[in-house]
Amino acid sequence: MHAHPTTFAVTLLGCLMLSACGGGGSDSGSGSGSSSAGGSGGTSANCQYTNLIGDAERKQASACGIQVSGNYAQADSGYDSVVAACKQGQKTTADTYYSGTYQKMVDYARAVSKELGCGQNNGTTLPNNSTASNYNFCVKSTTVNGKLSYEGACYGPVKSGEGGCGSGYNYVSQYASLSTCTAGGKTWLESR
Repeated sequence: MHAHPTTFAVTLLGCLMLSACGGGGSDSGSGSGSSSAGGSGGTSANCQYTNLIGDAERKQASACGIQVSGNYAQADSGYDSVVAACKQGQKTTADTYYSGTYQKMVDYARAVSKELGCGQNNGTTLPNNSTASNYNFCVKSTTVNGKLSYEGACYGPVKSGEGGCGSGYNYVSQYASLSTCTAGGKTWLESR
C-alpha cells in the first residue's frame, strides 16, 4: 500500500472543525487524553474536561479493527484539541467545541462500533476477496500558534473494507476511486 500524492490542507482558528450544535453528554468515563500544545496566558487550571471515552472502551475499539478504532482515534484527537485550545486561552471556543463537535465525534464512533457489532462474538470472518481498487481518506491534525491545521491524503489502492493510513494519519472513510476520495476529502476538510 502506498500513499498517493494527492494531499489537502486546511487551517482553522482555534479548534472549530464543524459548526456543530448539541448538548454535552452525561456519559461517565475516564480517559488519558493529553495535549502537548502548551500556551502562555491560558487558564489551564480551568481546562479540566472529562474524556468521554474510557480506557476499556478504547481498548475494545482497538481490537475491533480500523473502521472502529479510527473513529475513536479521531474523537481522542478532538479531545486533545479542546484541551489545547483552552490552555491557549480560548476557553469559550474550547467549551463550544467540547459540548458540540467532540460529543458528536464520540456519538458517531460509538454508533459505528455498535453497527459493526464490536465486542460481540459474530463468529468467523469471511476472507475479503475484493480487488484492491478503493482509496482510504486519512487525516492528521496539528496545532501551531493556536491554529488547528488539517492535512488529508488518499491512500490506496486497498481492498473494500480494508483500513490503512500513513504514519501519523487517522482513517476517516473509504471511497471507490481516487477521484471520489479526492472530492470527498476536500468536502470533509472544507467542513471543518
